[in-house]
Amino acid sequence: MRNADASLWTLTAAQLRDQIASIDPTPGGGSVAIVTAVLGLASIHKGIAVSLKKSGADFARHQSLLDFSSGVSALMASLGEFADADSRAFQCYMEACAMPRTTEAETAARKTAREVGLLRATQIPLEAAAEMGRGLAFAEAAARLVDAHVRSEVLAGEVLLRASIKSVLFSVDANLSGISNIALRDALKQQRDVLE
Repeated sequence: MRNADASLWTLTAAQLRDQIASIDPTPGGGSVAIVTAVLGLASIHKGIAVSLKKSGADFARHQSLLDFSSGVSALMASLGEFADADSRAFQCYMEACAMPRTTEAETAARKTAREVGLLRATQIPLEAAAEMGRGLAFAEAAARLVDAHVRSEVLAGEVLLRASIKSVLFSVDANLSGISNIALRDALKQQRDVLE
């Protein structure tokens, strides 16, 4: 079992694969989708970085590629944090589910903790999906500027981002029904639908 406080990014690819395939609750589908999105962004960044090597003759193109490189790098960093946050949020929810409920006070405390955990486990995938959407904007613009021989890197990254958005929203769908505050649940559902 993985230490819940350890970052997914410290695992080898084989360890991450095996942890995902295990019966442990984390990392789950949300974290997997976010990791996949970060890998998609890395592929987009590769296409941009390779294209930057020979773009000096066209100043406007070079500057646009530099801007894209910086933006994609920042997105990789922020989404990377979401992957770990998603695992931590779900772990907190699982811990809340394991709280005692033998007395009325314990039952009430458990219910409150579960609601807080479930809300956070819903908000993080929504926030991550919004970041992934920003990545799509970079991919679509970069695909027009990168060298032809690395356009496939950008296009592959774009496909991974699209799939990751759809995948991370499955986590939102799984959690929404457990949120008892109807107004909050409806607001989160609306946010989810806009992101899709």
